[in-house]
Order: sequence, then structure tokens, then C-alpha cells
Amino acid sequence: MAPWSDRMRRSARRGGLVLSLMGVATILAGGCAYQKMGSGPFKDIARIEQNLQRGVSTQADVQRELGPPNGTGAAILPVDPEPREAWFYQDIEATVAQGATSPVVQIDMRTQILLVFFKQGLFDGFMWFSNAGKGTAQR
Repeated sequence: MAPWSDRMRRSARRGGLVLSLMGVATILAGGCAYQKMGSGPFKDIARIEQNLQRGVSTQADVQRELGPPNGTGAAILPVDPEPREAWFYQDIEATVAQGATSPVVQIDMRTQILLVFFKQGLFDGFMWFSNAGKGTAQR
């Protein structure tokens, strides 16, 4: 398994950015008062620790728990140079609120990235990243 190529990294970043921009553009064009939208297969990261066991759970177990990945690749971690297969999951959720006569749109956005690692086909751990932020836009 080869590590992620620059092309794969750019494609994953571009996919998340395009999804975010499409969602914001749709919301701004619609002029809605309140709208919530989201994507991705996972909401509760605690399920991974409760239902998957390192060195025992298989890829089929992970897919049953989280659904199919948004992308796949490989990773080499500094503490252990042996390559690991990696599955990539992404979840974006935006909540938008706008007053009926106000041109100001309030956007609350949460993004999660989940990398699930496998060693010889068995679950070997995960890395989870999340951020939340607020923004303002005017039409």
C-alpha cells in the first residue's frame, strides 16, 4: 500500500471545500429563515471505542458501524514506520439562521474528519478531528 499521494490529498480537501461552498451558496440563494443541513455517516465517536476492538475487529465490522468510507489510502505514523491502511470519513453540518428582513445570515458550522487505521486487515485505531465555528455573510 502506498501512502496518500498529493493528488489524493488535494482531492479529499477539494471535496470537503466544494461541499461546504455548495451548502452555503444554496442557503444564501434560498433566503431561508432557518435551515440545518449535514452530511457524513458518523455523529457519535464514542461508538467506535465501545463497539470496535483494536486487533480484533475487521474492516467489515468498521463498515457495519460507520458505513462505507468517503476515501481510502495509507499512512505511516512517526512512532511506527510500518504502513497502515487508512479509511477517511468526513461529516459537515451547517445551521443557518436569518431574520425575515435582515440581510445578515448567521452560520454555525461543524466539521469532523475521522481516519480509521488497519493493520493487516484488522482495526488498529483512529484519529478524529473536529472544529466548530461561526461566520457572517451578507447578500
